[in-house]
Amino acid sequence: MDKNVRFVIITQNQNTKEKAKKFAEKIANELKIATSPKIQQYYKFENSYRIEFVFPFDGPENSIQESIEKTDSICSPWIMTFDRFEKKIELIFNKTDSSKYRKEYLNVILWAIWTTEF
Repeated sequence: MDKNVRFVIITQNQNTKEKAKKFAEKIANELKIATSPKIQQYYKFENSYRIEFVFPFDGPENSIQESIEKTDSICSPWIMTFDRFEKKIELIFNKTDSSKYRKEYLNVILWAIWTTEF
């Protein structure tokens, strides 16, 4: 059974689509995502973009652990929802005063969700 990941990021302080595209390229390189994202302005917040990646997981048997490791390599903390029977995981990040970013350029992430899906 094939498993995909849907990874959605809402950015802040991205006043042009070009900046959002460059940020998405950095995320794709960081996480080794080979698919192109959908990028559109996110009107709920000023200077904000919605970046959405959908890509296959190579090793679906380890997708839960891999999901946790990949998201933690960007920022933390993440809220996790886990479904053992479906072997699905959902991770949500909300920027707060206690958020930690692994690299400085990642601090434009306002909110993110990582979900595995069949």
